Amino acid sequence: MRKLFLGTLILTCLLHGCKPDQEAEMRARDWSFKNEAQAVLINKEKDTLQQLKLELADTDYTIQLGMMYREQLTEDQGMLFVFNDSRPRFFYMKNTDVPLDIIYITANNRIDSYYTNAVPKDETLLKSKGEAQYVLEVKAGMVEKWNLKEGDLFKWQKIN
Repeated sequence: MRKLFLGTLILTCLLHGCKPDQEAEMRARDWSFKNEAQAVLINKEKDTLQQLKLELADTDYTIQLGMMYREQLTEDQGMLFVFNDSRPRFFYMKNTDVPLDIIYITANNRIDSYYTNAVPKDETLLKSKGEAQYVLEVKAGMVEKWNLKEGDLFKWQKIN
């Protein structure tokens, strides 16, 4: 009887999967903001619009993960996606819980284009106007609050 029970349990596990809930596991991780770089946004008149603390997404894994499982950003925080090349970029909000402004930045550190108030969980592709090497995600509403415009300068550097 015991062998029958164990055999049935093993078969059930094989057929239905006995892996832990990956979504719950990911949500349980510590997703605290990591201050890895700093940046400044400067308008065409050379006025500083905002100084930022940045978390970097610069590997395939961190780029794919992005802002998923995050619950908040402050007004002076952002996630900078760093790519090896400059080309049209497409971002979306699948599995992202917080509304964001998405800013596309050229290889010469100029604001190419942006989307404001991207809707959480929305899978609509948000495309850059031109080619971008960097993408900055910040708290929704910041583009308007900072009066950011296309062509403004974005200067950043890693923290040692």
